[in-house]
Amino acid sequence: MNYLQDCALFHSESLNIGPDYLREHRRGWFVSSWQVVIDRYPKMFEKIKIETVPYKFSGCFGRRNVTVADESGSYIVRSNSIWTHINTDTGRPVRPDSAEVEAYGVGEPVKMDYAPRRIDLPENLKIAEPIPVLRHHIDTNHHVNNAQYVEIARGLFDEAQPVRELRVEYKSSAQLGDILYPKTGVCDGWNFVVLTDKSGGVYSTIAFRV
Repeated sequence: MNYLQDCALFHSESLNIGPDYLREHRRGWFVSSWQVVIDRYPKMFEKIKIETVPYKFSGCFGRRNVTVADESGSYIVRSNSIWTHINTDTGRPVRPDSAEVEAYGVGEPVKMDYAPRRIDLPENLKIAEPIPVLRHHIDTNHHVNNAQYVEIARGLFDEAQPVRELRVEYKSSAQLGDILYPKTGVCDGWNFVVLTDKSGGVYSTIAFRV
């Protein structure tokens, strides 16, 4: 996930519409969901290529694929992500400027079975031990890093089992000192985790198939 997120960031920066541009215009792209399909894991020292293509802009949403391929060009990871364009002064979604959309361009979506953004949870979730947000969970925006939610969720199950597909839905941002209250469940080969605050407000929902 760090590779995938970095690739999206580097793409924006290469077009001169990266973090500095967004800060100047009081805007930001915030990822709202990931779907990651892992066909196989790369081997140690294997050379891989990470590529990204935005394939749709609609209202305040942008959709992009990020893929990992081996030296032959065969996909080993395919992913779909949905991003929300936010006015950072108001915290409300806004349409990106037409010049920004034009700079990104729109390509063809990668062939994969696209899951909906919303993750439907099984019934009778079990309550797990609360987890404090520590400094190593935090990114440069002073929020829990998107990939850290996944690491936390994986730690609630058998981490020896390789993940074959991952879905993540982000609702709100946890910060240093917050407490995450996990609920877990298993259904049809999928492991589910919901991370909430004390009152039940959802930070993130994670589902992974092993």
